Order: sequence, then structure tokens, then C-alpha cells
Amino acid sequence: MKKLLLPLPILAVSHAALADIQSEYELTAEAGIVYNSELVVEEIDQLNNNGDTARYLSLDVSGDWIVADNLNVQAGYNLSDTDYQDSDDFDLRVHRLFGDIAYDFTVLTVGASHHDINAELAGDNFLDMSRDSFYLSKLFNNSIFVRAEAITIDKTFDSIPERDATNDALGLDAYFFFNQGKSFFSIGYSADEEAASSAEYSYDGDNYRATLSSKFGANDNHRLQLHWRYFDRQYQAQLPDIGQVREDSRNTFRLAWDYYFTPKFALATQLESTESSSNFESADYSANEISLLFKVEL
Repeated sequence: MKKLLLPLPILAVSHAALADIQSEYELTAEAGIVYNSELVVEEIDQLNNNGDTARYLSLDVSGDWIVADNLNVQAGYNLSDTDYQDSDDFDLRVHRLFGDIAYDFTVLTVGASHHDINAELAGDNFLDMSRDSFYLSKLFNNSIFVRAEAITIDKTFDSIPERDATNDALGLDAYFFFNQGKSFFSIGYSADEEAASSAEYSYDGDNYRATLSSKFGANDNHRLQLHWRYFDRQYQAQLPDIGQVREDSRNTFRLAWDYYFTPKFALATQLESTESSSNFESADYSANEISLLFKVEL
């Protein structure tokens, strides 16, 4: 599927239509500091109970092309870099390249996307991941948006091949807009099944999520968002380290406030609290994160 999705934007554009393409480009850069009370690399259950402060940088470049009245193509690249003051083993750099194509059939919109992700941990290549999705969406009365999605994720770990895995998921999200489109509430659910090279890392999972977001103030220069996410995972085989089948659940709340000094320059703050419960010690923790970033949007 990976080889099919990447050329889709090219195949969708005929030479005759090139002159009529409408395009829009965006660049977003963020820089600031992040404090974590617990340092966690979830993908490999790496945990450090000593908190640390990190310098955080992010760059996002994207393009949006309206090829025809009903055909939309998007592509972009994101780089994020987290550099801890004392805990070099948790320094993380992530590259993400994506493409998306969607066609509006009026009755509903049909789309497909592909993401390539490369992560470096402590300066070494750590994880390569691809994410392919097929989705259906519909906007009702300009106030309710519903999206159903089927996702396949392939993970390859450089030094831990037993964790290499394929994850298949089905999800449904609904967005309810109000306050003249300045505010929305969303709720979603997805079920996923991960098949890893070693059975003790394979699991079935349930994921729940919700978001409340609102813009307010003079010229809508404030944006406040409250996010919630919960998941539980039932593993398929006994984990030798604990002598039993692993069981995980995680509850996360995040409060984010953005203040725009100008339409293109903002201060972004975030508080996040996570309660992770597991019978595997490295996945059983409570963590709090605070971030203070300056953001430029061009």
C-alpha cells in the first residue's frame, strides 16, 4: 500500500488541469522549553523517574492544492527535536513526511493518506514507521463533521526486532461546531490490533478520546483546548519479565492555551497529566508535563 499511495497526488493531476490548480502553503515554527516529571519512551517502555527540562524545536511545512472542484491534495514535512538538559538517553528527534488525497462525492468525501516517520533516540536511529489510512467523512449542516477511518501501521525498530509490528485499527470521530464555528466538541473511539514479531508484545486495544476547543477574546486571539484520552490494552502472551500476561491502561488530560500577539505570532502553553497503570513496572507511572513555546505561523 505504501508504494501505491505516494504517487497518488501525481496521478491525480492531469496536464490540462495544472493551470487551474489553487494552492496554499503554510510554515509553522515552534521553540521553547518542556518540563517532564517522568521521562518516557512509550514504544520501548523506557522510563526515568527523575524529571528533566528540555529544549524543544519544531518545524512544519505543508501545501494544500485544490486540483478540481472536488479533488484536494495535501503534502507536508514535520521535524521535531527534544533535547534534555541532563537525560541524553531520552533526546528525541522525529521526521515525518505525509501525503493526503481526498475527493468530495457530495454524498460523502473519500480519502487516503500516507505517513513516513523516522525517529532518532539519543542520536541513534530508533524507529521507522509507516502509516496508511483510508477514510470516509461527511459534514452535516455545517455544524457536525463525522469521519470513519481504517488505518494500518508498520513499525520497525533498529535494535529491538522482537518489537517490530503491524497495527490495524478502525476508528470513528464526530465533531460538533458551535459559537459561529469558533468552538467545537469532538469525541472518538478506535479499536486496534497489534501483531508483533514476539507474541508477548502483541495486543488488542480500545482507545477513547475527546476534545473541547474554543476561540475567544479580541479578534479571537485566545484559543483554549481541553483534551482527554484513555486506552487499555490486553496482551496476547505471557511477558517473561513478569511471568504473566501484561495489562495496560492509560488516562491522559491535557489543557492547552494559545495567545496570539498578532495573527502570526503566538505563545503556546500546555499542561498535561498522565496516569499509566500496568502490571509491568516500566509502564506503571504518573507523569506531568509543562511546556512553554513561542510559535510563528506563516
